[in-house]
This record gives sequence, C-alpha cells and structure tokens, in this order.
Amino acid sequence: MLLALGVVFGDIGTSPLYAFETALAASNGISGAAVGVASLIVWTLFLVVTLKYCVLVMRAGYHGEGGVFALMALLKDSGWLTGKGRWLAVFLVVGAALLFGDGAITPAVSVLSAVEGMEAVNPGLAPFAMPAAAAILTLLFLVQSLGTGRLGAVFGPVMLLWFLMLGGIGAAQIVQAPVVLTAINPLHGLSLLAEGGWSAVAIVGAVVLAVTGAEALFADMGHFGRPAIFRAWKFIAFPALALNYLGQAAYVLRAPTSASDPNLFFLLVPEGPLRAAAVVLATGATVIASQALISGVFSLSSQAIDLGYLPRFFVRHTSDRSPGQIYIPLVNVLLGISCLMLVVGFRSSAALANAYGIAVTGAMIVTSVAFGAVVLQVWRWPRWKAVLLLAALLAVDLPLFLASLSKLLDGALVPVLLAAGVAVVMLTWRRGRDLVHSSMKFGAVGLDELAGRLQAGEFARIDSTQVFIVRKPIVDNAIACILEQNRRIKVVGNRLVILLLNPSWANAHSDSLDLELNEYPGGLWVLNAEHGFMVEPNVPRIMRSAASQSNGRFVFHTEETFFVVAHELVLSSPKRMMPPWQRHLFAFMSRNVLPGPDYLGIPPERLLVYNWMLRV
Repeated sequence: MLLALGVVFGDIGTSPLYAFETALAASNGISGAAVGVASLIVWTLFLVVTLKYCVLVMRAGYHGEGGVFALMALLKDSGWLTGKGRWLAVFLVVGAALLFGDGAITPAVSVLSAVEGMEAVNPGLAPFAMPAAAAILTLLFLVQSLGTGRLGAVFGPVMLLWFLMLGGIGAAQIVQAPVVLTAINPLHGLSLLAEGGWSAVAIVGAVVLAVTGAEALFADMGHFGRPAIFRAWKFIAFPALALNYLGQAAYVLRAPTSASDPNLFFLLVPEGPLRAAAVVLATGATVIASQALISGVFSLSSQAIDLGYLPRFFVRHTSDRSPGQIYIPLVNVLLGISCLMLVVGFRSSAALANAYGIAVTGAMIVTSVAFGAVVLQVWRWPRWKAVLLLAALLAVDLPLFLASLSKLLDGALVPVLLAAGVAVVMLTWRRGRDLVHSSMKFGAVGLDELAGRLQAGEFARIDSTQVFIVRKPIVDNAIACILEQNRRIKVVGNRLVILLLNPSWANAHSDSLDLELNEYPGGLWVLNAEHGFMVEPNVPRIMRSAASQSNGRFVFHTEETFFVVAHELVLSSPKRMMPPWQRHLFAFMSRNVLPGPDYLGIPPERLLVYNWMLRV
C-alpha cells in the first residue's frame, strides 16, 4: 500500500494545488460557486476513480498488467481484433498514444504548480520558479534507473505525509464552515452547471484536472497490483482529497476575496514556517506526482513492444518479484526532453493547465470502449448489459472530454500533437512488421511438410548444426529463414534447430527454466526455451542444457554450430504498399532496432545474419 501510494497516486494527489482554483475561476463569480465546484469534484472523483477504475476496469488486467494495451491483449486472445475488429485495435493505439502525450505534460504542470508556491512565501522568488522546475525534473528523470520499487520506498512516506496534510488542513477549514458539507449533495454541482450557461463548459473542463491521474492508476497496476492500489485509494487518498477540496470551498466561503487568488491552496496553511514547509512538501509531492505517469508510460511501452506496436527497445526489469517494474532508458530520455521543452515553452502552470486534460480524457473514453468490448467478448456478458455499462461509463467520460476540447486552441493542441506523433510511429511499425511477416510467410510450409522435404533429400546438406533463433513462438518465421537460405545458397545444415525464446514469470533470474525439445524427421528439431524475465537468455548455454537433458538424442558443440538471425532490409516497391513517408519512417526504425544477438551470448564468429529483402 505504501509503495503504491508513493508511485501511483502522486498525480491525482497533487491536483488540489490547481484544480479547485481553476474551476472556481471558470465560474465567473457565480454565487455559491465554491460549494458547487467542490460537489462536482468530489462526485467526479467517486464516479471516475472509485467506480470506473477501482471497482470495474482494474478487474480486466492481463497477467496482472493494466492499461489500454492490457485490454488489447485480452481482446487479441479472444480473436476480436481481426477482421471487422481491426478498427478497435487502431482506436486502442490512439488511446495509448494519448496517455503518452499526457505523460509528457503531467510532470511539467505538477512541478511548476508547486514551485510557484514560492511566491506565496516571498514574491521575490517568482522568477526562479521555471528554472527550479526544470532542474527538479532533470533530477527526477536521472533517478528513474533505480526502479519504481526503490523510488516507491522513498516516495511512499512522503506521499503519506502529503495526504495527511491535505486531509488535515481541509478538515480544519470545514470545522470553521461546516455548511460546506452540503456539497456532498450532487444537486449543488448540477445547479452550478445549470446556472453557469456557457461557463459550465469551462467549469467541467477545469474539474477534469482533479482526475487526470485516474488513467495512470490503471496503467500502473502491473507495478503493485490491484488490491494494494484499491486499498490505498479507499482508505487514504480519496478521503484526504475529498476533505481538502471541501476545505478549500470552506475557506472561500469565509474569505470570498480569496476566490481569485492563484495561491488559494497555500492560503489554507497559516503564514510563516508552516506555509514554507507546505511549499517544500508540495514540491516533493509533485515530483512524485510525475512518477505515476512516467512509470505508466514505461508499462505501456513494454506492452506495445510485446504486441508489436513499437520496436524492441532495451527494457530493464528492476525487481525480481514484480515483473511489471521496469525501466526503459530510451523512453525515459524522450519523455524527459519533452517535459523540459514544455516547461521552457509554457513557463507557468496556468498556461500549462490550459493544455492539460484533453489527452487523459480521450484516453479515458478509449479505455471505456475497450472495457465494454472486454465485458462483451471476453467475460461474455449479455449484449444489453454490456451496452448499458458502456453507456453509463461514456455518460461521465464524454462530457469531460468535450469540455476539454474548449481548451484546444489555448495549448491543449500540444499533447494532442505529441499523441498523434506517437500513434503514427506505433501504427507505422505495426504495418511494417505485418508486411515483414507476410513476406516471410509467402511460400512457407508447415513443420511436418518441411521435415518431410528434408527427409526426402530435397535439400543439399552439409555437416553442421544451424540454430534459427526466434524471439517469440512464431515458428513460421524460422521456417521461412530455412527456405530462404536454401534458395540463396542451395544448402542447409544436416541438423536444423528452431529455437523459440519465451520469457517466463516463474523465476526471475534463470535463463533456462523449462526446455521442451521435439524431434522431427530429416534432422529437424524445435526447442521451446523459457527464461526468467530478469535475464537476457544465453543461447549457447540453453543449447548445452537441452543436449544434457536429451539422453544422448541431441548433440551440441558450439564450434560446429552457426546461429542464424534474420534482419529485414526495407526496399522500395512499385506496388507502393506503404506511402513513401511511412516507408522511410519504418526503414529508419528498422535500421535502429535493438540488435538481439548482442544480448544472447552468441560468439560473433558463430553468427549468421540474413538481410531479409522487404519491398513495401
């Protein structure tokens, strides 16, 4: 619970710094707006976070992982993303890309909103807010390699103290103006929207800021699990947030002139050392707030790699007990650069707040649609129940998203453009990989037919062992490589091994957990090798283990073996299967993909790399 509190709830936990005052400013001085805004925020937290995510959506994990791509994996296993279901796959990719865009803007707005509190302590410190935020963010991205487990151990106590402070200062204000507790009645929020006219759109767009960390809760599920996250929300985060938002409304009721103060949150704390300490704690909390989205982006990136929507980046597991705790250096660098550019470009949290919300509410809609499909296709609910549930979820999500659209020209276009760039990259990579696989499968045969042709002597053979390595259990790719070698040089080894490498969650540190060796006629072998998720498998060692377990049926000597991998070389095709810009983008990514053999313990002199000519 404490670790989850430190990593998962930072974003949503620091929303009181700016969400209430922004929504109140959007009300344009409507009488009783403070109580109405508090009512809207508290009920939005309950409906979106508690009911939608904690109670419903987080039950749809995939091997403990959460996020849009976890829902995609469930639907893929059910066979629903083929044929007419392809549109949903594209829709889910767009949703994941929106969360990438939100992951860039969340750290920037969170840290800036906290360090700007220096002005509440000493107005002369205001010019230092932006440089201080940039320095803090740089340090945050530099320590990501420590892993979310270690960071959570440090951040957890800080966030616990932060939530205790939120609840404490809020409760102190409620005691002085208990009438604010009427905000628990949702009619106060609805009447504010009815009275606000067109201002209601801006109010709802600001209320979105209170739930911007909700999607990160689901994306981070693989790091700590649903039970710990749900308990932390139910017993600590939600009560503290509700008390603080009600407390801010109570303060405004007592001091109406504070409604226009940009540092409303810090006014709840007495002047002097306590307020200075609150600014320091808020800064620490917003640094931690950034962690929720950063770790969520790591999880989404890893899932995208597994599903074939991103190239195989280097992924380092940072815990041997939780497979979901990972660190991806390239993603960390790109995300860090994006955050710093946003801080320097917008320069204030008020400007960034206008750019905030549209990405995450768009991702919420995608999650709702995907969850509705899971309920229908995977859980096999009756159609009418699934449609009713989806309608209820969208009844909350759509108004939040449409209200966020009102800020499109005030900066919200930035995360949308970031998300569009990510979506183009993911869809281009998937399209290119599909063409690669279809090219490899062209003219391919099954295992039994290949074995029969080998036994019948259709191939010239030499006295050698050749190991064709496949990172995932796609036997067709290895068969295509064998046929391509025979086409090119008219000869293959007299012992052919198809090695399928599969990560396993059973033991983090073993590189040969479970070996399944199957012999086919004609000197053909298929070796399915599971390895721990924390290690890069050592292929020669796996081969020796398989030989020792075969009771003499299978013989392996490194000096007589060549290890074969395929690398596609993208060429232009007169058929124009991809537009020129997309072909060039895919070719660039393909050339720079992580070279697997460097991490498989293969001696360089025993390695054969085939360039697979692909015309697109």
